[in-house]
Amino acid sequence: MYKAFSSEVLWFPGRSLRDDVPLAFKYGYEGINLDIKKESEDFSPNELSDLLAKNKLKPGSFGLPVEFRKDKETFETDLKILKPCCEFAQKTGFTRCTTYIMSYSDTLDYKSNLMMHKERLTLVANILEENGIRLGLEFLGPPSLYRGKAYEFVHSLDGLLDLLDTIGKKNIGHLLDTFQWHLAGQVFDDFKKIPVNEVVVAHINDVPSGISREEQPIHQRELPGATGICKIDEFFRGLKLLNFNGPVLVEPFSKALKEMAFEDAVKTTKAAMDKVWD
Repeated sequence: MYKAFSSEVLWFPGRSLRDDVPLAFKYGYEGINLDIKKESEDFSPNELSDLLAKNKLKPGSFGLPVEFRKDKETFETDLKILKPCCEFAQKTGFTRCTTYIMSYSDTLDYKSNLMMHKERLTLVANILEENGIRLGLEFLGPPSLYRGKAYEFVHSLDGLLDLLDTIGKKNIGHLLDTFQWHLAGQVFDDFKKIPVNEVVVAHINDVPSGISREEQPIHQRELPGATGICKIDEFFRGLKLLNFNGPVLVEPFSKALKEMAFEDAVKTTKAAMDKVWD
């Protein structure tokens, strides 16, 4: 495992790696994430690789640049840009990609939604696979997100395991997040359900105090270790059990952090990560 950085998951979107890479190095991060659409236009593969090497940073992961959750036209349009994005990622050493699974649908029942995800994510996985890239899927655990919706979908580890089994692609695994893990009611023994070496990326953060599990909103979180509600020590033990050797990022979605100057937010986040690091 290694400590990775992303300005986007800190709620500072739109920044350039030209500015972020030196800061990541300054505060002791070991890896950095990539906005694949933006940076593949701003850098040549060699230029980006040289920038990372100069600052002693490993490639982290990049978000899937394909919107597969909406209409077919949007999906097919986005799918056309995936291959050149993957070619850039492969040349720069970024072999981990991530996305999330929406926990409900307003129009598709569970079986129909499952088949839609199988069809579309199989096409995505095939393109990723051609470039040696793995895809990590994240379930969204808060009950407040799917409660009252027309159709529930994947919102727990068991649901995601069912989806992965249905898709059946070896290069698709897990993005595990302490917030989602806790809100979905997962416990340490649940790590044993996950095949070894199938975790692609991990996120650490904490749950705010004073909010029930049923009412916890998706975009209100804390820095890791802030409240101690998320059992981050167990989370790290679970990752070790699964031989996870990839990037770990802080994804706090914290209003207080967002209101800081960016460099202060980078420094504060790294300090929180160091305190809970196993």
